[in-house]
Amino acid sequence: MARDITERKLIEMEIEEKNKSITESINYAQRIQSAIIPSLDDIEQKLPKFFMFYRPRDVVSGDFPWFFEKDGNIYIAAVDCTGHGVPGALLSFIGYFNLNIIADHADNLHAGQVLDLLHLGVRKTLKQDSEEQEARDGMDIALCKINFETGILHFSGAHRPLYYLNAQRELIQYKGTAQAIGGKPPRKGKEEKKFDNFEIKFVPGEKCFFFSDGLPDQIGGDEGRKYRPGRIKELIEGNPELTMAQYRELFEKDFFEWKGNNKQVDDILLIGIEF
Repeated sequence: MARDITERKLIEMEIEEKNKSITESINYAQRIQSAIIPSLDDIEQKLPKFFMFYRPRDVVSGDFPWFFEKDGNIYIAAVDCTGHGVPGALLSFIGYFNLNIIADHADNLHAGQVLDLLHLGVRKTLKQDSEEQEARDGMDIALCKINFETGILHFSGAHRPLYYLNAQRELIQYKGTAQAIGGKPPRKGKEEKKFDNFEIKFVPGEKCFFFSDGLPDQIGGDEGRKYRPGRIKELIEGNPELTMAQYRELFEKDFFEWKGNNKQVDDILLIGIEF
């Protein structure tokens, strides 16, 4: 009996040590991931009227905001990688570095063309062109390219929409292309689908919103249902006069009230911009 107790204690100590090592590794990964996420100060220097509601489900996240500025063009995106936690975080690095390379070498590319290149870059990185490779990992994304000198916004999405509140306080939805970034290529003889690009002429005071699927998919409310995109629309349409800071408070408060005692089901990322 004494031997059994000793062996059990040794197993418990070994498990505790492994858990400690895993936790330390994940926390270190979180510090690395935090370093690549743009700071709010950096974004607000270029987009003074801006908000971001970002809440990872775990220590590390499969969702991440991306921001890049070059030659008067501002690129900003909400990226939602396959999965969450450690697998999602690994994919987030692939998305981040591919986007940086594309934007840094971009020469008058619109948002749709950026996603076309990202799609090929992710597929190449994950070796998804190989017939032996079954990985369908990738990401969804809502990407905006903004130029304040021309007053033009380019939007492109992979399974993600853009909600645009115009000067007449009408909410317009621009649907993303029904295709993810990455994944296996089309069968031989079938043409690769290009990502749609929307060109929007904006005026001061107009607003846009884009997000990952974490907020719409959150379970809650009195009946344990999904938050859904329609609720996001309703909050924007019902409060067109709010500032970006007030929108953030509104969505954060509404999320926690909706979630209640339910677990957070996914990473959450919601971005709003006023021009």
